[in-house]
Amino acid sequence: MPNKNIGILGCGWLGYDLALKLKQQGCEVRGTSRSLEKLQQLSENGVHAFKIDLQEDKIYGDVQGFLKGLDVLLIDIPPGLRKNPESNFAFRTKLFMRFVQVYEINKVLFISSTSVFEDREDIPTYDENSIPNATSNNGKKIIAAEQIVQEMAHQSTIIRPCGLIGDDRHPIKMLAGRRGIKNPDAPVNLVTRDHVNSLIRKVIAGELDAAVIHAVSEPHKSRQDYYQKAAIEFGLEVPVFDSESENLGKKIVSRFP
Repeated sequence: MPNKNIGILGCGWLGYDLALKLKQQGCEVRGTSRSLEKLQQLSENGVHAFKIDLQEDKIYGDVQGFLKGLDVLLIDIPPGLRKNPESNFAFRTKLFMRFVQVYEINKVLFISSTSVFEDREDIPTYDENSIPNATSNNGKKIIAAEQIVQEMAHQSTIIRPCGLIGDDRHPIKMLAGRRGIKNPDAPVNLVTRDHVNSLIRKVIAGELDAAVIHAVSEPHKSRQDYYQKAAIEFGLEVPVFDSESENLGKKIVSRFP
């Protein structure tokens, strides 16, 4: 993938790792962060670093320097809806996409979430052809942001990762030792960071062309089976599930393994 100019809006846990991998492949990479420490790390690894901050009413930073001349843009910014449920994620996305249109970026990749799909008692299966049906406030805002990218980008790919794991990051660390955990028989939907970034690199290289991609790599074991075994593997206290509770959940599958 040499000679491609790639911008990553949001070099967090996923985006920073991707930036380094793309740089190793010979790409010219630009990355953004609000953290001065992360900006320094990007620069030290040969990534052109930009401090850009998307607020509700304005974008702060050198947007022109970041966007001008890009071949591919990856948008990987957290919605921030847990800390601020009133945040208008779709509007912030639209605000940025107006600049994307001005600088005529050919391809936009948008990191979304499988929370665009509803959990139900019948444990539905959702693939890339499934229509997002979330009724939660967060889910509806993410659906709206997806639609804005699809409408405003020249070409777009929506990537919906399941729960991200990798290195030292794993949900068992939050669940270890807890008791009465709900939904013991609901399937686990998880994906490694390496798998997500592999899919992204295939899209950028033109090896994978799709409007929507689900990123899932781990087996769909039951939550109880998966997390109890994970606790043993990590040397942590085994969580206890509520076997009497009803099971709400979903199964995320992908046509792109």
